[in-house]
Amino acid sequence: MKTKTLEKINLILKIIISLFGVGLFIAHIFAPEAWPKTGSYLVTIVLPFIPDFIKLFGFNTSARLQTVYVLFLALAMVMGIDFDLYKTWYIFGNPCFDKIVHATSGLVSAVIAKEILDRNYDGMTVKVTNSSTKVKHYDSRFTWLFIVAFVALTAAGWECFEFLYDEIFGGSMQELIAPGVQDTMWDIVSALGVGIIAAFPLSKK
Repeated sequence: MKTKTLEKINLILKIIISLFGVGLFIAHIFAPEAWPKTGSYLVTIVLPFIPDFIKLFGFNTSARLQTVYVLFLALAMVMGIDFDLYKTWYIFGNPCFDKIVHATSGLVSAVIAKEILDRNYDGMTVKVTNSSTKVKHYDSRFTWLFIVAFVALTAAGWECFEFLYDEIFGGSMQELIAPGVQDTMWDIVSALGVGIIAAFPLSKK
């Protein structure tokens, strides 16, 4: 998809997500018991424009990365937290929305990994007729491995953060019903599965 098209999609999605935040905050003012998550609604207004904010400090992100970022926000923030689908969406008696969000995070991590590679690899010098020029040339096997490893590290790192937060601050991010690591492992598997699939087309570009 062309960059300009992605930029238009990004802008539309950002505005829609922010309007959801504004609408939910207004709903909270009139019906605080029905819509109690004030902080979440305010964050929903701001988060879509984080890439634009960090751009002021000279850190630019690609249109592709911004697109998957805002799609992830729509799932994780608006649908998951604001509309409480983490606790209300069940399939065959099991909560499943959390796994959908973790799977989407695998795609986000894969795109971030490719962007890191693009920014930090200068390319190799090749001979073109009578002059030399630098071009981006990747070994697709190394690129695939780098992306998958980055996704795995990100997924495992997030689970470590959830565990430490619960242990230190007495939170319930992992929401363990019984002792065990089943929820944690499925979170990692969900993210890694999508990351592995996304790594194939990304490693060829």
